[in-house]
Amino acid sequence: TDKIVAFGDQSHKCPVYVRQTPPCTAECPAGEDIRGINRFLNGTDPSDDPLKSAWETATDTNPFPAVMGRICPHPCQSKCNRGVHDESVAINAVEQVIGNYAIENNLKLKGPGADTGKRVAIIGGGPAGLSAAYQLRRKGHAVTIYDANEKLGGMVLYGIMGYRVDRKVLEAEIARIIDLGVETKMGVTIGKDVTLEQLEAEYDAVFIGVGAQKGRGLPVAGFDGTPG
Repeated sequence: TDKIVAFGDQSHKCPVYVRQTPPCTAECPAGEDIRGINRFLNGTDPSDDPLKSAWETATDTNPFPAVMGRICPHPCQSKCNRGVHDESVAINAVEQVIGNYAIENNLKLKGPGADTGKRVAIIGGGPAGLSAAYQLRRKGHAVTIYDANEKLGGMVLYGIMGYRVDRKVLEAEIARIIDLGVETKMGVTIGKDVTLEQLEAEYDAVFIGVGAQKGRGLPVAGFDGTPG
C-alpha cells in the first residue's frame, strides 16, 4: 500500500478542499481572480515569469491594474481570509506592482479574437468605455469610441489628481487597449455632432458609459449660486 509521509514545516503544495469563489473576489466590483493572481506570485502555480502570469490573470478581467492599484479603495482586503490569521494580503499593492512591471517591460494584451463582422459604438472614453472596448475586441467585434473630450481617460484623467494617478501610467494602459484596433472619435458630443439614433442605425450595438461628471450641491442654505 502506498504511504504518504509528511515531514518538515514547509511544502510547495497548496491543499484545495472546496473550490468556491474567495471572499476577496466576491467583494471585488470587477470580480478579479485574486486567488489566481496570488497563486503565481507565491509559487503555488509555476511560471517562468510569475509577475507576467499574474498580470495576464489580472487583465483577463481588468485592463487597468496599474491604475487601479493606485486608486481602488480595495474592498477585497476587508474580506481577505488571511486577516483572520494575522493581516489581510495587500492586494491593492500587488495590483500596482504587477501593473508597473507590465509597463516597464512593455507587456502587451492578448490580441483580438477572430473578426465577427459586428460593430459596436461606445459613448464615453473613460474606464467603463475603455474596458468595454477591450472586452469587445477580445471577442472579435469592431469598436469605435466616441468622446467629447480631447483625450481618453474620462474621470480618471479629468477628475483624479495627477499625484494619485501618474498620467504616463494611465496613458500606457490606455494605449494597450487602443493597440488592439479600437477606433476613436474625439471631440464628438452625442446629441450635437451625432445623435444616438444615428449610432443605433449604423452599429449593431451601442454601449453608453458617460460616467458621473456633474457635481452635486451641498444641502445647506446659501449653497445655490456659490462659485465653483
